[in-house]
Amino acid sequence: MKKTLLLMAFFALMSSCSNASKAHDKWIGESKQKLVKDWGFPVRIFKYDQDNEVFLYADQIFTDKDDSGIAGPYYWRYSYMYVNKEGKIFSWRNENQKFPPQEVDFEKVVGLNAQRVK
Repeated sequence: MKKTLLLMAFFALMSSCSNASKAHDKWIGESKQKLVKDWGFPVRIFKYDQDNEVFLYADQIFTDKDDSGIAGPYYWRYSYMYVNKEGKIFSWRNENQKFPPQEVDFEKVVGLNAQRVK
């Protein structure tokens, strides 16, 4: 019985991770105008290679809340959407970090994209 429950939990987890990936994959080939219309304006926009851009979306996530009403530990959930010179999304990447959007390193953002081009 325990093995069955463990297997069910494993497959549920794998399914949820797969769906999260597919949610971003649907943006490949879409226009940046459609992205802005659906998600709003990004927190930051990085320009590189004279024609390409990276749209940075950020959400601050609080993990705990104590009884005093003060927010507990937090992190930032970042979504990077890579846009080519034609204004089409060609790649994306997610990450969680402790630092705020103002401290995102442009060189790191562009460098990591080379590892994850779709």
